[in-house]
Amino acid sequence: MKRVGILLQSTNCSKQLYETVHELYECNQVEIFYLVNCQTPSQQGLWEKIKARIGTVRPNQILDKILFKSIIAAENRIMSRLSKSVREQNGLFNLDNFEGVKRISLKPIFSPSGIVVRYSDEDIDKIRELNLDIIIRGNAQRILKGKILNAAQEGIISFHHGDNRWNRGGPLGFWEVYLRKDYTGYTIQILTEELDGGSVIFRGNVATKPTYAENVVELLNSSNPHLARLIVQYAQTGRLPEPEVQVPYGASLLMTPTSLQSIAYLLKTLSIFLSLFVNKLLLRKRLRWNVAFVKSAWRYAILRKGIVIQNPPGRFLADPFVIRKDERTICYVEDYYYASKRACVTAVEIFENNKYRILGPVIQEPFHLSFPYLFEYDDDLYMVPESLDSNSVRLYKCLEFPSKWLYVKDIMSEVRVVDTMIFKDDNRWWLLCNKALAEDDKCGVMLMAYYSDDPLTDNWHAHQLNPLIVDDEIARNGGILEVTSSHPVRVRQKQGFNLYGKGMSMASITELSPSSYAETEIAQIYPHFFKAISGCHHMHSDGQYTVYDYVKLERIT
Repeated sequence: MKRVGILLQSTNCSKQLYETVHELYECNQVEIFYLVNCQTPSQQGLWEKIKARIGTVRPNQILDKILFKSIIAAENRIMSRLSKSVREQNGLFNLDNFEGVKRISLKPIFSPSGIVVRYSDEDIDKIRELNLDIIIRGNAQRILKGKILNAAQEGIISFHHGDNRWNRGGPLGFWEVYLRKDYTGYTIQILTEELDGGSVIFRGNVATKPTYAENVVELLNSSNPHLARLIVQYAQTGRLPEPEVQVPYGASLLMTPTSLQSIAYLLKTLSIFLSLFVNKLLLRKRLRWNVAFVKSAWRYAILRKGIVIQNPPGRFLADPFVIRKDERTICYVEDYYYASKRACVTAVEIFENNKYRILGPVIQEPFHLSFPYLFEYDDDLYMVPESLDSNSVRLYKCLEFPSKWLYVKDIMSEVRVVDTMIFKDDNRWWLLCNKALAEDDKCGVMLMAYYSDDPLTDNWHAHQLNPLIVDDEIARNGGILEVTSSHPVRVRQKQGFNLYGKGMSMASITELSPSSYAETEIAQIYPHFFKAISGCHHMHSDGQYTVYDYVKLERIT
């Protein structure tokens, strides 16, 4: 059993830290110690802090901070009313709820400015007497320096909520929104004396949200579960992941935005909501998915020549999968109804003369269905549509092609996963899916893999490296190609700033075993094949036809 210290400023903490400690507490593989600071920088005296900052802080910097904090506070109040996740982020949870955790009080020594903190030899000795294997940086404040960095065998493990290859400093999650970056990165690192330049042992990213308040919540919700998982794996194996090779850092240290930058951020944010208001309420326009097909194998497909399947009134089609069976070519799609705000699976027949006919719904449930993935086994046709709202992966069997389907069973239960794909590779059946981290997360930034000898089983074995990928740019499935080849090709969704489905890429799965996974990118597709489209995120092919989707700002009828 590993001994883990958690460095805290207070046992009243955020939801994410509470959930991390809860998972460690429940795993019964670590012994937890709270290392609690008994004072804060403010307790050193306001006048001393002011004197220490005189000469280092310009008057305009004080104004910058006041304006930035005022704008963010106002945004947070507004978004708390609009977003459940933002509202929950403002709540506090008490770590004292976990019984039997030993508590050690520390007296941090803050620098005159209150920015840097060190600990006395007496406190360091108290920590070392615990024989800690590792210390987690919890909600302890300021920059840690000195002997505390080596007070545990493995050092101090901490987040940097930013991609430290270009973003060091702060505020966390802000500059990605300000610069409208597609992704916001984060790392888990072993701290060193260099600010945000520790030894990186885990890296991930999430699609950037349109507001700072939302982006902070998304960043924390997506990153924190990996810390608990990493510590549990360390308890099981006795090893942390190998750190990344260090490289030079040539960017500046990011700081609180200037007043002009804060005003620019405010105007950018207001423009997003104004555009949404104008498009949705005045022009009655919204981003609407569409499906198209072209008679060609996917490698030779010219997407601009595709035939568009016209959306029925009040609906849109997306996530197409195509199959040739009984001398008929059928494309199964997500069929979304605006009125009910959920989708069913609909069949569309494609004819040789590039004509098509919408046959209508084939699978309907009282919850949302999408991503109607198909596979064949023992001459039967099966489907595993996405059914996130049922907390399961549901298996359906085709009784009469193409329209009669029967629910068979749940092949995974009590799981929140999206975009499941099942295929055979090297005499094993594989299930690839994307795991949703939070209750209200419908994106699933983690690629997960499971394997079995039988694709109809409800006993799938987890891949040893799960999650295989934690990256919103390439993790989420967008279809699969050439599953009969030696190297299946996975379509990967690309997200964008305030845009779900900015583009897609294709990667050949070059290594797939219970203990290894590797893929190599072979192509990228961006939404330039039709006029005035905003994104695309899905492709599938049966070798004769290639089907794909795209999104466009359209008037809703």
